[in-house]
Amino acid sequence: MNYLAALGLNDLKSIRREPLLLYMLVIPPVMVLVLRLVLPRATTYLSENLGFDLLPYYPMLLSFFFVLQIPLLFGVLVGLLVLDERDDDTLTALRVTPISMRGYALYRGTGAVLLSFVYVLLALLLSGFVSPSLTLAVAAVALLAGLMAAIFALTVATFASNKVEGLALTKGLSVFMLGPLAAYFAPTDWQLFFGLLPTYWPAKTFWVAGEGGNFWPYALAGLIYSMLLLPSLLRRFRRKVF
Repeated sequence: MNYLAALGLNDLKSIRREPLLLYMLVIPPVMVLVLRLVLPRATTYLSENLGFDLLPYYPMLLSFFFVLQIPLLFGVLVGLLVLDERDDDTLTALRVTPISMRGYALYRGTGAVLLSFVYVLLALLLSGFVSPSLTLAVAAVALLAGLMAAIFALTVATFASNKVEGLALTKGLSVFMLGPLAAYFAPTDWQLFFGLLPTYWPAKTFWVAGEGGNFWPYALAGLIYSMLLLPSLLRRFRRKVF
């Protein structure tokens, strides 16, 4: 536990001295505040001036800003921390400590999952657009989002050689954001095609829950898919980094 606490303290120092990493921690609460202030006004304006009803698109907008964006932010945050430690030879130094490489990877993955889970859960419940009766559904969505953060973190840490490549890779990951949005407008029979993207499942779970439908099959499918992807990414991560 002492070594894990030391790793956590080192992470805080890294985030504090790196504005980009600090920004990633701050942006989700800012998004909640902005949506609470802007979305109702935008809905009224569009309705009164253009005759366009934005309300049916609330689930899509909320899923984009919170269910999809937050896991990406924290996944990239953890991935960049790993790349920083690799560049600084911190990972080499860890080999002579009691922390196993498996333990280190578990620490990183768990951190990404917990951060994303808490932020997504709070962001959705505090946004003012989600009924408290959907708390259980929101918790399921937040769990899937947390697993997505771990997938993003492992992707960045495994396939990028340094922070510059990591940031470039982050832009490429935007397809994981756009896919579920395209699925929202696709006919129901075609939506499952987008299930190849792991980000589809937390978004779809949120949409179905918001409609009052049975969201559990989608949550379970997303959980199984994530559990299949994570071990494969973890093995690649361990081979490259350790």
